[in-house]
Amino acid sequence: MKLKKVVGVLLALSMVLGMTACGGDDKGTEADSASKSEAASNSESDKTDDSEEETTLTMWSWSPITRTGEKMIEAFEKENPGIKIEFSYYNYDPEYLSALSAAAASDSLPDIIGLQPGSLTAQYAEYLMDYSDYAKEEWGDNWIDNYPEMIASQIQMGNKEGDDSHYILPVEAQIISLVYNKNVFEKYNLSEPTTYDEFKAVCDTLNENGVAPLFFGGSNGWQNVNVFTMLCSQLDTTMFDKAQAGEIKWTDPKMAEAMANFKLMFDDGIFQTGAMSADANTNGTPAFVSDSAAMMALGSWWCQEFTAEDPATTVANWDFGFFYLPPVGSATKAATPVGGIDFGYGITKNCKNPEAAWKAIKSFSSGAGIQACVDDVNNLPAFKGIEPKNTELNPELVEQYNSFSKDLDNAMNQRIGQPTIETALQNALAGVGSGELTPEEGCQAVQDAQDALS
Repeated sequence: MKLKKVVGVLLALSMVLGMTACGGDDKGTEADSASKSEAASNSESDKTDDSEEETTLTMWSWSPITRTGEKMIEAFEKENPGIKIEFSYYNYDPEYLSALSAAAASDSLPDIIGLQPGSLTAQYAEYLMDYSDYAKEEWGDNWIDNYPEMIASQIQMGNKEGDDSHYILPVEAQIISLVYNKNVFEKYNLSEPTTYDEFKAVCDTLNENGVAPLFFGGSNGWQNVNVFTMLCSQLDTTMFDKAQAGEIKWTDPKMAEAMANFKLMFDDGIFQTGAMSADANTNGTPAFVSDSAAMMALGSWWCQEFTAEDPATTVANWDFGFFYLPPVGSATKAATPVGGIDFGYGITKNCKNPEAAWKAIKSFSSGAGIQACVDDVNNLPAFKGIEPKNTELNPELVEQYNSFSKDLDNAMNQRIGQPTIETALQNALAGVGSGELTPEEGCQAVQDAQDALS
């Protein structure tokens, strides 16, 4: 299977992040900016007999990155030669979100769309088909047990009360952690910190030597939320979900404590100078792979750098390690694994052949499609029991990757169910980080958005 050449200009970026993730996690390192690619097979072996009618499905997404998407679709089409997929790739924000919004307004959504759990799925639920019957027929009534408990709990996030439908089928998952550059740590004789005092001392040394300590892309809403959920997990692994459910207020003392600890990381020089105006993609990654930054708040999707066509030397040698955020400020324990569904796919009501679309997203979740993604270590498989079969991967990388998959079993949810709450939290964190809001004011702003939903 070969992809037709991209229509328009493909602007190559040396390194772009995503997760994903985790609003949207633009975590690719491909030449992905403002690009579209249409998947169509030119292989004679993939052609159907003249007597067979070929089905073409249209699919839009921001994830996985282009090279992985090509491999994923190729694997599916090889097993299903009668079905072709025309894949249009977008950067997440604003290209993908704008394209979805415009297509929904004009009733021209494609057959399959990429989704994040919670707010994005909720926003387009009325345009999506419930795939529950297909899943039950394929895997039985307990089909949801194929996913780790936390992943399963996110599938229906954002559904309106009384709506038991399933709109997003999980494809990849992620675990959020801190990634560190071993070369930088070795150069300054640093070790993985386990306490806040140790963490601050590491960052002080790096600041004194002109190296960005924990590079933070404060202009990216997903970076703010990812770090904040880490801080929440250090105090109470249930409070983030309880606040969303209205069981506690966002102004709860522990929530305000987490917000204060977020501000403390700026005040204590844990983040680099100018962190709130920095972009993780265009500023952070180049610094990180060139030894100008020591750490970044990323996670399991970072593994995909290794399979890029021309990776940086630090990536080719896999000079990276991972650890979970040490207890910050008033916290007494390190962050637990935080994460969940990175992305999944849904079938729109516009789809004229939902059976073929189901075959496709099923492959991308549990079959040849997701295996191709995993062999590219694009991110973690959401479906249980799938591991890389690529024998050319760095053994240490594989060990790290598999450890993240195990951590999914005990991870804390990072996703937000309602779009307005996601926006309010991102804005509040930006305000607190920049000093425009106090931690208490930031929490109140999110609670005001929560109250408006009542």
